[in-house]
Amino acid sequence: MIYAHADPTLRARCWLRKEGVVVDRGVRTDICITDDLMYVVIDPELPDDLQTALLLIMFRGAVPPDEREYPKLIKSVAEGLRDRTIWSLYKDYRDVVHYLLDRWSGAREYMGYGALEALMRDPMLTEIVVPQPVAPAAKYTYIPKNLKEQLDYIKFQMIELGRYRRVVAVRNELRLPTNIVIPEPLMYVVVKQLLPSLTMDRPMLTREDQIYKARIAADLLEYNVNVRKVSAYPKPSKSLLKPYTAKSVETTGGLAKAEVYRPEGLEVLALASLVVETRGSVVFSGGMGTGKTTQLNQLLYLTPPWTQVVVVERGAREIWAPLEGQMLHLSVSSEEKLWMALDQALRYGTMHTLVALAEARTPQELRTLVNYKLTGHGALTTMHADAVKDVVLRIKEAEAPPEGLDGMFIIQMSAAGGTRYVKEVKVVVAKGREAEIADVSEITPKLAEYVREMYEADLKKELALRIEALMKAAEVEDPASARRAIVEMLWSRIDFKAAVEEEAGKFGYA
Repeated sequence: MIYAHADPTLRARCWLRKEGVVVDRGVRTDICITDDLMYVVIDPELPDDLQTALLLIMFRGAVPPDEREYPKLIKSVAEGLRDRTIWSLYKDYRDVVHYLLDRWSGAREYMGYGALEALMRDPMLTEIVVPQPVAPAAKYTYIPKNLKEQLDYIKFQMIELGRYRRVVAVRNELRLPTNIVIPEPLMYVVVKQLLPSLTMDRPMLTREDQIYKARIAADLLEYNVNVRKVSAYPKPSKSLLKPYTAKSVETTGGLAKAEVYRPEGLEVLALASLVVETRGSVVFSGGMGTGKTTQLNQLLYLTPPWTQVVVVERGAREIWAPLEGQMLHLSVSSEEKLWMALDQALRYGTMHTLVALAEARTPQELRTLVNYKLTGHGALTTMHADAVKDVVLRIKEAEAPPEGLDGMFIIQMSAAGGTRYVKEVKVVVAKGREAEIADVSEITPKLAEYVREMYEADLKKELALRIEALMKAAEVEDPASARRAIVEMLWSRIDFKAAVEEEAGKFGYA
């Protein structure tokens, strides 16, 4: 967390660059964006031995905000590793080491965000996300006996088990992976630095200073962190008033003339992905063992790269779609805390957020999920039910508002003779104060209009392309590669580079 490594190969790929994002006593940090849209923090270079020393200092989790104490920290690490080279290197790179330690400790004008400090000071970014680990969290806590064991433990967790997190920089709807990688053993240090309290009773705290403000959310078990940035105190300004005068990019004209269409086969899953993309609700229902959660995971593979997915589960993790940098995972240890987690899930989202609940059981949970539509969020869940009408009946009995049910896409799963199949596909439409079950063709005109506006394509062709992407992904054994194949096939059509270049020009990049 304290050091963002940028090797010559990574620097050579820089496409847009901004110098001097952080400058302190002759030491500076630059930023660049590569041609493949990676956000690179270019800190001053340090020898490997000094990087090791800083990593171990972070592992201890306490850096005094007083540079007079820094030599003691370096000397203790050098003695603990029995490596005199570290101390001699420290004297050669003293200014750089103090600069990096200041950023972590919060000394002087720094906020204590370490390598994230540069991201916090870049006004182009609207959010910083520390996503779920790329591998399951450890089941036990290992306490190393000495510094050498600490270092070996961190390397083992990262390299052998893949337990690390790559920080993601966000600009509105664009998500840019960074070169800041946090080992899982250091996450408790990061969370402790960002949040004084780690309880579900008070998961939302605000940290402020004179210039920068951050809203930070973290959950108790998985330590997912979402830092939302506000560059100045909210007050009337051109940018804040613009939403009231800007013309909407969404159009409603032509819906009446749109073609009525009934999807078949894999088109059902492809159409469900469009419902999710337009921040609608999708429910997989069925009996035990009919593959509801499996299908939910499969649908997540079709989530657009600009959507943030907030997963809420009861303890054990079942949702494992490889959405690196897009998924925030909230696990609760008891049933009574689940609704509280659902309620807080809205705080974790961005402009395009999908809240995925592993299984909706109680009326309170159902009502909360339905209400997400009224707050502009998508919802995805599974339910135990024998028929679509039972799903709708349970939701109605939960006293959910009919407006929130409008457009809900329900896929009824079943199994017979060991074969799982889609038994029924329906949508729910709101007519006045009543919600009724209807044919899927009721929502295809609206989705067809969205596809024309977003992708300049016909609905049938878009569904066919998504089916082709699914089939291509099915041929790949590795889940991460399957996800990449889908992203490249479906969203390489969108020129993200042009969007980044246009935005970056406003914030001093060249």
